[in-house]
Amino acid sequence: MLGETFTLFRPIYYLITIFLVCNFVYVVFLSNKIKANSYILFNSLFFVIIGAMLLFQQGIIVDETNQSGDPVIFDLTILFGVLFIASFIFRNRKKRKV
Repeated sequence: MLGETFTLFRPIYYLITIFLVCNFVYVVFLSNKIKANSYILFNSLFFVIIGAMLLFQQGIIVDETNQSGDPVIFDLTILFGVLFIASFIFRNRKKRKV
């Protein structure tokens, strides 16, 4: 048990990653058909905040239980932020063209 990698939050991060990728695909490819970009960006922002909060909580849990953190969750948190920023940029770029 001592020094094991804490992976209990990994399924939650995979689920959030799937939602953010779907939101990104919608903003980039499907925005001409349906106009709900602001809602999707707002939705994505909440997922980024949830991911950051889970990362923070995982840090507290693994510190208290003397385990090591999951590096995949850290990488996925960075991916959340990158996808959110890319979605925001693509939304603004398409909004200016219209």
